[in-house]
Amino acid sequence: MRGKPILFDADRRRASLKGKIMTATFSRAASGHPVRHGAGSRPRATSPAAARLCLILTAAAGAGAGLVVTGQGATAHAIAAAGPDLTRLLRAMALIKMLLAGLAGAALYWRLGGPIGLARLAAYAAAGGAMAAGPGLIWDMCHVGAGALLLHGGLLATILLLWRDPATATLLDGAILKRRAG
Repeated sequence: MRGKPILFDADRRRASLKGKIMTATFSRAASGHPVRHGAGSRPRATSPAAARLCLILTAAAGAGAGLVVTGQGATAHAIAAAGPDLTRLLRAMALIKMLLAGLAGAALYWRLGGPIGLARLAAYAAAGGAMAAGPGLIWDMCHVGAGALLLHGGLLATILLLWRDPATATLLDGAILKRRAG
């Protein structure tokens, strides 16, 4: 090879691929960094309406499962074993946690207003379903620990997913510009 000396592995790979057909395509993410997609395909995006419907159905299924996973007999036994004061305290906490899950769900619903890939949609839907199941499990008093784990795991997953999603910054920029203009 003539010219510049090869210093990095990327230069070596580029030199070995010179003249060969590349099958991968690249696009720019919202952050401006190149994103690679295999064999000429683009990532499939779902429509905002379908993504929001998926989130709503998953959250409803999670909330329903959280409320009906234990029978009435087991719930009554857990309430009797815990006593009335602890039951009132934990049910008040379940209501507060339901409010937190609703706020995080609203943030997910807002994010799903733009195009989203199927893998990211599945992660958002799983986080929303886990958050919705948590307060129901706490309310039944039988699986308080599992309900807390599901709720807090879903909240943490939601925060991490929104933080690492490049489209979130784009949507926030658009909302800020719209608010400043109007």
